[in-house]
Amino acid sequence: MLRKAIKQFALGVKSPAQAARVLASEAKMRAGIRTLRSLELAVTWICNLDCEFCYAEDLMKAQKRPPDMPVDTVAKLTRDARDLGLIHVNVTGGEPMVRKDIYDVVDAIPKDIVISLVTNSTLINKEKIDRLKKAGLSTIQMSYGGYYLKSFKRDLARYCVEQGISVTLSVVNIRAERENIEFAFQMAEEDDFSVLFNYPMIYNNVGLDSEYYWKMRYHPRCREDNLFWSGKDRCPAGTHKLYVTNDGDVMTCDRIHAIYGNIQQEPLADIHKRMYEQFIQHKSFCLLETCPDQWAENNKRSGNAYDAGLLGTRSDPFNVFEGSKLMQGSIEGSTTAKRMHKARVTAAQPATPANGATNGASTNGSPANGAPAASPAKSPARS
Repeated sequence: MLRKAIKQFALGVKSPAQAARVLASEAKMRAGIRTLRSLELAVTWICNLDCEFCYAEDLMKAQKRPPDMPVDTVAKLTRDARDLGLIHVNVTGGEPMVRKDIYDVVDAIPKDIVISLVTNSTLINKEKIDRLKKAGLSTIQMSYGGYYLKSFKRDLARYCVEQGISVTLSVVNIRAERENIEFAFQMAEEDDFSVLFNYPMIYNNVGLDSEYYWKMRYHPRCREDNLFWSGKDRCPAGTHKLYVTNDGDVMTCDRIHAIYGNIQQEPLADIHKRMYEQFIQHKSFCLLETCPDQWAENNKRSGNAYDAGLLGTRSDPFNVFEGSKLMQGSIEGSTTAKRMHKARVTAAQPATPANGATNGASTNGSPANGAPAASPAKSPARS
């Protein structure tokens, strides 16, 4: 673990000021002091691809006229988050590089914050990499896997490293992607990259590739949220990490779309305090997990005994909190995503004939024979 911590620190931190903030944040977190460490920030809903594992698909397609978060809003939000202890901002979307002013977006973030940017790699070139470096980018996260083999450009990834921008290959931990992830680690060793493990949503896949996940997650070049930002084998969602959409909605995680506040309506400090006090009580390895057997294995492998009562539901792949106590305190939000969510939940329920018969289903939506209800149509989980 010490080798991993040192490697991740070296790859992520680009200045003495960033190093000082990261170390101070680690001390505060371990002392039990409320602190916000990482912010996932969606600055656009526009994307030039239709990726198989897109965790923001529901939010992007809910927008009739996708707005971009103004640069002034990015500046104020990240300053406010900095006052709460922020050490990292991940600029995401959509595809951030569709914004012509993306360099202004990056430049608006305080420079003692580690800044990363997620991209599908289709719109980058050496000139744009140079401009991102000048604006203050620390790390570029390049989506990698079967869907991205045509758009990923290894020569440009190497160029980023040469210019002082760290490269993270962002992968989704499912069995179908294992060979691609193995090659990602090979490239990481050869070219001084890191590999970001994204815990999968149950969306167009069958769940976590547990064998390979647990084999590699402590590798020095493997980054993962519940080690990197919570400093331990614990999910940081809603406590040390938040997701803010470009509409200003605040969520626990970029893959769990329950909304708990909006920065246009109240200060981020108030929203974070309320969420922290709620979610610090709900300890889990990863709040995305919906399989009891995998929950038990994660507990065993990590040496924890997290309450399986927090297991996610499957009525909505984009919100595993649906129908659980973790929805307490959630709000309608500013987007039309809530209506899409309700439509998905309704579509997942068994149809009831007009005569009142249940076609073998009980009134609670489960088959009368006691078998579990069928899962909704599967969809992706990308990062």
